[in-house]
Amino acid sequence: MFTARKLKPEERYYSGLHMAVAFESSFDLEKERSAAEEAKDDPRADCWAAFREGESAPVASFIMNKYDVRFDGHTVKMGGVGGVATLPAYRRGGAVRACMQSSFRDLYDSGFLLAALYPFSTAFYRQFGFENGQPCHLWTLPLRDLNMPDVGGRVYELFPGDDTSPLLDVYRAVYGDCNLSVVRETYDAALEKYNLLEQKRYIFVWEDEQGMPGGFLIGGRDSDVLNCRTDFPVRNGLLFRDARALQGLLHFVRTAFLANFDFIRFATPSYINILSLFPEGASMDCKLYLNGMLRVVNAEKALRLCRCRGEGSLTIRVTDPLLPENCGNFRLEFAPGRENTVSRVTGEPDISLPIGDFSTLLCGVRSGSEIPWMPGVQVNRPEAPFEKVFYKKPCHILDLF
Repeated sequence: MFTARKLKPEERYYSGLHMAVAFESSFDLEKERSAAEEAKDDPRADCWAAFREGESAPVASFIMNKYDVRFDGHTVKMGGVGGVATLPAYRRGGAVRACMQSSFRDLYDSGFLLAALYPFSTAFYRQFGFENGQPCHLWTLPLRDLNMPDVGGRVYELFPGDDTSPLLDVYRAVYGDCNLSVVRETYDAALEKYNLLEQKRYIFVWEDEQGMPGGFLIGGRDSDVLNCRTDFPVRNGLLFRDARALQGLLHFVRTAFLANFDFIRFATPSYINILSLFPEGASMDCKLYLNGMLRVVNAEKALRLCRCRGEGSLTIRVTDPLLPENCGNFRLEFAPGRENTVSRVTGEPDISLPIGDFSTLLCGVRSGSEIPWMPGVQVNRPEAPFEKVFYKKPCHILDLF
């Protein structure tokens, strides 16, 4: 039997200990325990831990990061789960479940709408109500075949100490109406903290004739590849407002680096279709991967805020394995020009959804047309206006946690 609570600042070293054991990294226990004596609360993150009954030291923990994110035109709160770790002797005993349940109830009570994570196993986290997020494409393109037209504008390089606000301008333009994208005040504080030249990483910005930044790449060498992928080891990136900005960047890369690299690698959310831009499609490599997992922690609030199409009503039964507050029949009524109304009702719903499927449908990862391919969903009224509520929307989390 396990109980869970937030760790006090002086106890947070346990989280580092658990991660060191789980991920086989080094850890100086005495040094970290001593440093923890001076630790203070972090308003941006809570550390949750599970305790076995009768024991004072936790056996599992994770970090619940706190973000403001976008959802259907609103700014809402999202918890980002990271550093999930359990000591080997206590695995598969319910310790993580205890942490998840307590943390979700805290999110619910604190007005949060969503939670997300990057899983080591999708099956493991589905039991806690998470479901796969937006697919992404990882492109690896040979520079010799990138015969992009010269679309004008110009490319310039940012050096340490230069103003990085153009990167934030592009980020806001790309993700300004994208569900789950984090509201940022700077594109990446680490770019100003570290000397990218020492890391052999470089930033290039494409701007149009009016001086408006339209796209940028942050990249470095990975063998014969100019690697612009954002991932946990290296947070590079390639973002663009539109097709012209991407063409401008790729034209520059081929012109400037054909003698230095054989390939460029970058990722895009799958809702952005860039395939038609490439003149030689047969030579490119494109792999699909998932942008983490997500779940709604307040179904009633999410229905009130969701962006519906036209006018209508829908009664949805939601089941949540960890949050009884999230379970029930919700009648959603919507019309243009007014806020949605949501009420709890009895009787047979139009559709019954596990919280994970509900989350992906409402956030726009999936659409109503995909319901027949979701075995956990039960449809009681096929003629109900599912496509007015559940339809594809931009949905992507660029932040890693």
